[in-house]
Amino acid sequence: MLAAIGAILFAVGLSGTNAIPQGPPGDAFYVAPATFALQREGAVIWARPFTGGSALPSAVTNYRVLYQTQSPSGAMVAVSGTVAVPHGVAPARGWPLISWAHGTVGNAPQCAPSRETGPNVEQRMLDAFVRAGYVVAQTDYEGNGTPGIHPYMVATAAAHDVTDIVKAAREIDPQIGRDWIVMGHSEGGAAALATAALGQQIAPSLNLLGVVSFAPFAFPESTLQFELHNGQPNGGLAILALLIEGYSTVDPRVVPSEILEPNVMSQMVPEINRLCIYELMRQSDWSRTIPSTVFRPQGESAVEALYGDLVGNDPAYFLISIPTLLVQGGADTMVAPASTLTVAQQLRRNGTPVEYKAYGGTTHGSVLAASLDDVLAWADARFAKAAAGR
Repeated sequence: MLAAIGAILFAVGLSGTNAIPQGPPGDAFYVAPATFALQREGAVIWARPFTGGSALPSAVTNYRVLYQTQSPSGAMVAVSGTVAVPHGVAPARGWPLISWAHGTVGNAPQCAPSRETGPNVEQRMLDAFVRAGYVVAQTDYEGNGTPGIHPYMVATAAAHDVTDIVKAAREIDPQIGRDWIVMGHSEGGAAALATAALGQQIAPSLNLLGVVSFAPFAFPESTLQFELHNGQPNGGLAILALLIEGYSTVDPRVVPSEILEPNVMSQMVPEINRLCIYELMRQSDWSRTIPSTVFRPQGESAVEALYGDLVGNDPAYFLISIPTLLVQGGADTMVAPASTLTVAQQLRRNGTPVEYKAYGGTTHGSVLAASLDDVLAWADARFAKAAAGR
């Protein structure tokens, strides 16, 4: 059946030269074939134009794409995402591209941004970039959308996902140029910083011009420390559950059953793969349970391994050499302004050229719209310098 579907080709490139398998419709789109025709990061497995749902309204064409990337184990895996192409004629250097890293959605497949029934708060902001003449590529991340477990907050996984969709987008539309900027929000803010540190190594033929990180989720090791001894139910325990499950995919020392009590493994862990993040944080057993009661007393070694992984992947300590803009809402209750300011200070100590902009009264979500004009001007300036050879 998959071979028959794969034989159906269509010209997805606007130049009409790229014949790419369209892939099956519906949920089957997200299930990759057993073997890949090519073993290459950024290779498109299949793609299909779509309208409605999470499509960005200002695009001339939106594509859902299934593409290859390299997991932290070194294996090639399939990752889903979307690409939105603007109206008009591409400039001389090709369409400029924004690769977007989304905030935490959870591990259930239906939570992936490409499966949204309508544009979410991030995508409404991104539509303005399409109107301004940018291609916008949005990865779902490994294990979001596609089957499997998302390596939540694992820097190398995120950097490959976010970078390789740029390669995939250029395969879909050869009019997309080599110049790109990475942006992201919350979890995606950390992913964007990881991409800023690693993206040029992953794709040396591309030209990564800068990074914009909105309210990055930093210092996840503090979440672990806090919840281990916390006596009050709170939404942060669901975040820690995602971290435990995510790091178990890349570190054999992080074994969930050694960290969590047996009743938690049997009754609560299944919720992680069934519910989206706000359900987990507000309506699940994770939101009603006293955090200190979920941990096994004899799980110290696995917890210590997880702690070391979280520190090693903390975006505050990345080495970044490209222009960096950190954006923060002054009334954000999910990522504290003090956290992002500390990230800015730490990155500066590491030699990163950082700008920090705070927007008083804005929340974790509303800061996206509030900062739009400034971020768009900042991005325009990066691409203008590239075009001028500076």
